[in-house]
Amino acid sequence: MNNTLTGLGLALVLALVAALVGPWFVDWDSYRADFERQASRIVGAPVTVSGAVDARLLPSPYVRFRDVAAGAADARLQAAEIEITLGVGPLLRGDVVAQSVRIVRPRLSLTVGADGAVKWPGGASAAQETSIALERAEIVDGRIDVAAPAGRLAVTGLTGIAEAGSLKGPFRFEGAAATPLGRTALKLSTGRADAAGALRLKLAATIDGRPETFDADGLLTVGAKPRFEGQAVVARPAPRPGEGETPEQAAAKAPPWRLAAKVTGDPARLGFEAIDAVYGPDERAVRLGGEGALTLGPAPRFDLALASRQIDLDRSLDLGAGGPAARIEALLQRLGPVAHPALDGAVTLDLGGLLLAGDVVRGLRAELVSDNGAWRIGRLSAQLPGEAALGARGAIAFMGQAPGFAGSVDFSTGDLGAFRRWLEGGAAGGRAAVRKLAVKGDVTARIGGLTVENARVTADGAASSGRIAWRAAERGERERVEAALSADRLDLDALGLDRLIRSAARGGGGVDLMLALDAKALRLLGVAFEDVEIDATVDGNGLDVRKLLVGDAGGVKVSGAGRIAAGAQDGDLAFDIEGVDLRGLLTLARAAGLPEPAVAAIEARSSALAPVKLSIDVTIAEDGGAATVTGGLAGGAIEARYAAPAFSPDAETELTARLTSPDGRRLAALAGLALSPVAQAEGGEISLSLKGVPARRMAGEARVRALGLDLAGRGEAAAAEGGAWTAAADATLASGDVTGALEALGRLVPGAAPAIPVELGARVSLGRDGVALDGLKGAIAGRAVSGRLSAPSDPRRGAEGELAFNELPLAAILGVALSPDALAPAAGAKRPVWPSQPFGPSPIQGLAGSVAVTAKSVDLAPGRAATEARFTFGARPGSMAIRDFSAAFAGGRLDASLDVGRPDANATVALRATLTGARVERLAGLSAPASPVAGALDVAADVQGSGRTLGAIVATLSGAGQISLRDGVVRRLDPAALDRIEPRVIAGLPLEAAKIAAELDRAFAGGDLVLARASAPFTVSGGVVRTGALDDGGGPARLGGATSLDLSRLTLDATLGVAPRRLDAPQAATVIFEGPLATPKRRIDATALTGWLSVRAVERETRRIEAMEAEMRERARIARERAAAEEKRRAEEKRRADEERARAEEDRRRREAEERARAALQAPQRPETGPGAPALPPAIDITPPGGAAASPDPLTGAPPPQLR
Repeated sequence: MNNTLTGLGLALVLALVAALVGPWFVDWDSYRADFERQASRIVGAPVTVSGAVDARLLPSPYVRFRDVAAGAADARLQAAEIEITLGVGPLLRGDVVAQSVRIVRPRLSLTVGADGAVKWPGGASAAQETSIALERAEIVDGRIDVAAPAGRLAVTGLTGIAEAGSLKGPFRFEGAAATPLGRTALKLSTGRADAAGALRLKLAATIDGRPETFDADGLLTVGAKPRFEGQAVVARPAPRPGEGETPEQAAAKAPPWRLAAKVTGDPARLGFEAIDAVYGPDERAVRLGGEGALTLGPAPRFDLALASRQIDLDRSLDLGAGGPAARIEALLQRLGPVAHPALDGAVTLDLGGLLLAGDVVRGLRAELVSDNGAWRIGRLSAQLPGEAALGARGAIAFMGQAPGFAGSVDFSTGDLGAFRRWLEGGAAGGRAAVRKLAVKGDVTARIGGLTVENARVTADGAASSGRIAWRAAERGERERVEAALSADRLDLDALGLDRLIRSAARGGGGVDLMLALDAKALRLLGVAFEDVEIDATVDGNGLDVRKLLVGDAGGVKVSGAGRIAAGAQDGDLAFDIEGVDLRGLLTLARAAGLPEPAVAAIEARSSALAPVKLSIDVTIAEDGGAATVTGGLAGGAIEARYAAPAFSPDAETELTARLTSPDGRRLAALAGLALSPVAQAEGGEISLSLKGVPARRMAGEARVRALGLDLAGRGEAAAAEGGAWTAAADATLASGDVTGALEALGRLVPGAAPAIPVELGARVSLGRDGVALDGLKGAIAGRAVSGRLSAPSDPRRGAEGELAFNELPLAAILGVALSPDALAPAAGAKRPVWPSQPFGPSPIQGLAGSVAVTAKSVDLAPGRAATEARFTFGARPGSMAIRDFSAAFAGGRLDASLDVGRPDANATVALRATLTGARVERLAGLSAPASPVAGALDVAADVQGSGRTLGAIVATLSGAGQISLRDGVVRRLDPAALDRIEPRVIAGLPLEAAKIAAELDRAFAGGDLVLARASAPFTVSGGVVRTGALDDGGGPARLGGATSLDLSRLTLDATLGVAPRRLDAPQAATVIFEGPLATPKRRIDATALTGWLSVRAVERETRRIEAMEAEMRERARIARERAAAEEKRRAEEKRRADEERARAEEDRRRREAEERARAALQAPQRPETGPGAPALPPAIDITPPGGAAASPDPLTGAPPPQLR
């Protein structure tokens, strides 16, 4: 047994040694032919092994072949080395399962024919072999070469791991390779081929360093003409947000996109259906759909048709701000990667709507053709905003990233204004003069340049033709605009050339303008021209006007020519201007860059300047320049000359001008003053003479004589920055009657004010801050005035100053606020108390400021003046105010403020005044003994009123106040007079009111009423002052009454009740003052006192009668008492007698009853009767004779018993 086991062990050892050592002694090359024959059978094509062959059996079967090749030269598979490790188990079953395969430097060469047939090294039998499997195949540094009619494709550096369940699949590969796009990671998996040779394929590819991905999923049919049907997707996902970034910000830097399509085709042609192209984030993506094809024959090309219902470029793509042109330019610059297509082909684009620059472009249809690496527009049409249509054909060229176009363009619009608003990015503009515009021509355009040759422009039916070119500033060159046009009617503003011409005319931005126009009607810069011929150039060399002829430039005729070199003292321009409307010229002046303050000043005075007929000559030479203006202006004549060695504010300059005109209105308008249309306006002249350096000092004089005024000044002036001037001069103003000028200026009603002579002088200073009048001195209407005034350049700040008057009437102050004519008394015998003339304009209307005023005397009323007055006079548009008025008046002090509002023809007045300690007698204009009332008067009032006349204001006054009299005396009002009237009545004075009043008036004259203090509140309503309860201060007399003062009529109705201050004092008598305030009448109303006296008389008579009646009543009372006592006595006697009779009757009845009872007891007993006994006789009636009934029981009242 041991020998047997030992033999078996030895045999096993020998077998293992043979398996390990034997292969090294076997000549494997002798099996090369067998290997080649079996490999050719598997591959289906001749296989040769030209290199060494190695093999081993343990631990696993292993074989290595070098220099292996299969197939022909145009379809060949080669490998430098193939190592195969086989599975032992499957091999014992007859199956070849390669557990691992390593293929080093394999190279696959394929050839694609024009018909799409593919030549490859394998044969049809290879796909039928199911006994061959690869568990793991490592490919190292492989290469695939594809030769096709369209060119060659090489994939190199192919490295990865492959698996194969059999030669019919399934297959898997994961690795990487170098492609024309870069190093690409590949993942491939398939299913098992079916009977038709179709297998399911999935492919995923990504390029190193790039986010794009490619995925394919479909059926691949392997054959002579392989075919694929499935879905392909190329996408760039949204990037991950960086630190501090939002997903939206990250997507904006690298917008995601996705292109998906259903792919069907073979190596000769690929068809694309259900294309879904998406660009941008999902919430605002641009999405296109369509179909296409890619032909891969000898002349490869592509055809693509894309469409979308609507695309919102504004929201989807960040194209920046601006109009549609800027956004389209930004979009085209992004198309640089496809500027030079590698294949010929065609792209058809059909967009139902394109939202661009805030509006919708409709029906955009474009056919783009790629030919020899360049793009061409075969057809382009679109409906643009503004009822516009665009059609174009031509070539597209890219210079770097910048696109260009050359071809024909046909453009038309039915609403040019709306189209321009859209083109300019929605900027609001005026209504375009042209509505319908059509432009056709050969256009050459690029970013920064545009040329239209053979242009034909039709504007509202008016045609023009010529050439238009524009070139942007680049490489140090200036922007350039050229226009050579001839037309019956042409609107350059409608074409958008107005902005370019403005820039070129101002010389700003380096714009060169060359303009040649011949038009019967032309619109430029908002001005309508007729019969226009222009040939001019504005460039870096200066201005060259070869010809300028305008039959009508917005109201004037212009002709001229000349040249002025830029930066050189050389040039001569001559112009003739004639017309009645300067607005067109002023618009052109603004476009030419003239200072706006100067243009605005001329524009404000253009109606006064017209008509004009001027000759303007400008000459520039080495020794200086000069400009002269002569002709007709402002209804008169002008002569002006300007001369300087250089047109510079730093050059010595001489300026003279003289304008004469018989029309004072025009002269006033040139000074910026508007005149009343109903007033006379005397003409005159304006003259000016200055010499010096404008920027530093010019000395001279100026004079204006017009409107009855003579204003002259001599001093210095200088030009400041921004076109402003500063000046200082000694000025005088003289006028025999300044009312004429004020009437002409609309600040006085003609003929309403008296003559006002004025003679004033002051040092006038004009600067940036405004104008100042220092050392003002003179006389107004013969009243001396002095002080200073200043007015700032900003009218909102208002003027300020100080003025001192010797004499200043209140009427003058109110005249300034309300209008002097409204204070003039009405004419006629029955003139009203207050002026009824409606308010005219205020002399200071529209002005604002504050002036401190002092006056030695202010006349408040005839013969009544306040002295040493001080107040602040303030004005602003529509109102005037007197603040802090303080003055001595009538021995007291007057403090007041007055506000006058003039919002319209009406005036609103508010007065707040306090009068303290004024003597009543001085207010009345009388001496103290002669004045009916004397004492110190205090008044406080706050009233308001409004109306169109002073009388209306007084009639509407309303408010309230308080009035009091201190240490007062009321003459001829002795309060003790009332006590002397009743004795006179008792003595026989008739009780008649008239006689009582007469007697009382004589009694009042016997003394005066002395008051320590009396006060009363008052109200004002409807122009009537009414006092309230009178506080008499507790003096010797009790006072009462009320006062009503009608301010509209100045009439007084006052009642004063006077009575001694005691309980038994007589009824108060009433003193009445009524009538005109200046001369009121006094009368006594004794009606109440007479009534009181009558009552007193009645009371006396009543007391006498009452005494007599009392005596009679006393006597009657005594008589009644005596009769009552007698009656009482008689009644008592009768009562006693009745009682006696009653007692006697009672006694009698009692006795009778007792007797009857005794008799009954003494009578014999009656026997009893049986049933058969006879009836008893009737009862015996013992009633007393005469029917008298027994009396009832006197104690109980019960009737007496009856006996039967």
